[in-house]
Amino acid sequence: MALSLAVSEVAIAAAPPAEVFAGVDTVAMPGVVGSVCVFGKEAFAVATAASDGVQLPFIAGGTCGQGRIVACGHNGYISAKTLEHPSTGKLVSNLMLWAAGVKPQSAGQMKIGVVDDRGLVQALQKAGLAVQPLDGDGWSRSLHGLSLVILSPRKLESRHVEPVLDWVRKGGGLLMADAGWVWEGYNAKPGEVLSRDFAGNRIGRHAGLMWSSRNVESPDDKQAPVASDLPAEVTCHGALERLRGLPPTGGGGAEVKQASATLEATVAILPVDDELLRPDLEALLKDRCPEMTIPRPRAAVPESNFFGRLQVAYETRRVLDTPVDQLQPHPMGDVFPSQPAERAKGVRQAVMVDTARPRWHSTGLYARSGDAVTVTVPKGAAGQGLSVRIGPHKDKLWHKDKWQRAPEITRTFAIAEPTTLAGSGFGGLIYIEVPRDCRLGTIEVTIDGGVPAPLYVHGETTQADWRKARSAPAPWAELASSKFIITLPADAIRNLDRPNDLMDYWDRVLDACADLATIPHERQSPERFVIDAQISAGYMHAGYPIMAPLNLAEEVTDLATLQRKGNWGVYHEVGHNHQQPEWTWDGLGEVTVNLFSIYVLEHINPGAPLHGAIQPDKLARMTAAFDRTGKLDGPFEQLMPYIQLRAAFGWEPFQKVFAEYLALPEAERPKSTQERKDQWLVRFSETVGHDLGPFYASWKIGMSPEAMQKVRHLPAWMPEKFR
Repeated sequence: MALSLAVSEVAIAAAPPAEVFAGVDTVAMPGVVGSVCVFGKEAFAVATAASDGVQLPFIAGGTCGQGRIVACGHNGYISAKTLEHPSTGKLVSNLMLWAAGVKPQSAGQMKIGVVDDRGLVQALQKAGLAVQPLDGDGWSRSLHGLSLVILSPRKLESRHVEPVLDWVRKGGGLLMADAGWVWEGYNAKPGEVLSRDFAGNRIGRHAGLMWSSRNVESPDDKQAPVASDLPAEVTCHGALERLRGLPPTGGGGAEVKQASATLEATVAILPVDDELLRPDLEALLKDRCPEMTIPRPRAAVPESNFFGRLQVAYETRRVLDTPVDQLQPHPMGDVFPSQPAERAKGVRQAVMVDTARPRWHSTGLYARSGDAVTVTVPKGAAGQGLSVRIGPHKDKLWHKDKWQRAPEITRTFAIAEPTTLAGSGFGGLIYIEVPRDCRLGTIEVTIDGGVPAPLYVHGETTQADWRKARSAPAPWAELASSKFIITLPADAIRNLDRPNDLMDYWDRVLDACADLATIPHERQSPERFVIDAQISAGYMHAGYPIMAPLNLAEEVTDLATLQRKGNWGVYHEVGHNHQQPEWTWDGLGEVTVNLFSIYVLEHINPGAPLHGAIQPDKLARMTAAFDRTGKLDGPFEQLMPYIQLRAAFGWEPFQKVFAEYLALPEAERPKSTQERKDQWLVRFSETVGHDLGPFYASWKIGMSPEAMQKVRHLPAWMPEKFR
């Protein structure tokens, strides 16, 4: 083990203690490492890495009362395996000593507590250190006499936070390692947010250290350089100093861009009651932004508008963190998602929620910005994982170089009691969120205070009902079936006369995707398609929900054009939600998805042209380019072998092979890229009764000799006019 304890005691300073870097030149990146925001006046960054063109810290330290805290952006930094890396083990050793306030010659007297990690306990004991496992319910009451505690905040239950924090304030050393994005994506419970509920942030904030939801990029060799002379702008107070020095006209170069990015990343998770950074930030914004900056769909706030953008970030966080009983409408919400007319009144309405269907349930109601709504559920449904969502526009835009709306505008509230208050300073459609495997049956949920929104439910809403519903005053509407739900500006449906025909069409599209993926037509929950002023990635992106720009509102409701031409882009994004990793190896994420676009066009829009990139003349050019280079580089180039297989054998072999993958036990599923390639070759060859080895070898796909041998007993096949 490369764990080494050879640093001297250091003084607390805003700059990292030089001794932390003794014997360290690089630090390993043990996975997708999260960023750590550094905003305490005595907090410092230890290591940074690139993230969207700037540097963000991922290891940092700071003081808390008489104690010290180190925060690392991945739990791998406290794993026995990572500590075996010479330079990384040395850095972690240095940080352990600094946090414990122990001189190297006294390292043997250091007493270390490790929370719920037997592997780390054994590794530290092997290095000759005195280690105490901290397990069970009462471990946080057994910290007396320890010099240092090491833990992953995800393992820290809420009841342990205050005892640990109190122990640190009295002089304890704490080393925490985790990724904020992991907690947010996998561990957060309904209604929980990273800034307020993540245990690492509940403790670290008092040292001016908090994990953000962003991650940093990993170099190709998985080794990040370490230097003691990091730019001051990677910490918030260094960033503030840089921005204070700007002239009123702005200006500045890379340092100013870095300063702005540092503050934005921090403001995105900064608690509303913070006292370490917020007062200085408020003073700066008051001086530089006398008027409110409002991002608009047609008037974005660019990253070059440093102060305006910082104000938007600050106001966004403030609005999202405002207690629901103190809500106020915010001008940004008037622009997007916009608000009902002032004369529109809130109503009291009951909705039936089938909890056997997980995810979002539409209510046909809208929460006006600044207004709280009251949600009432049966007593037995409280505390069962249900939550109230305000707003469908869940994409976060903090990383984007311009903002056409506030970078985060939705809120969720856990239904912990029979009555729940919910609301937002931005406003938004109201949903009831249901967790998977909920067994409450169908329950009645009463919502008091929501403004009616246009909602068409396929198979339930009559034409007469729709003529009334489409004039409901909320600014957003939904067209819903059991398979597909479209969320779009209400103005886009005010004159829509036959939503039943439109949703019949989209149901057929979803059924076609299900047919190719070999899954049932009846879905556990419908796919969602949400129109937004700005989305987090791409022109559109898949997920739950699928997100798309404002101009798609017309495209997805123009039935005549859809029937005539289809919509490759929407089919593509829906297809993403049907892809399986077992037959989509590395580099094919934007390739195999197009099988769904082709399949839907052929079955729902027969005769409609395929994508321009796969017309015969383009295929000929791509084939000629492959003959010259021997490479299939782009998504449509890599689609060519699939097009040839489809032309020769039809869709049935694809469906049979896809069904085989779905039926595989977990142990038999391919894991590596090579395993995926090999299984695909063998399964498809056996399905069509031909050896496809020569075919794939000609395309230089890279199946293994072992896989090629498995299908050699079959008659070889090549297209009649192969290239």
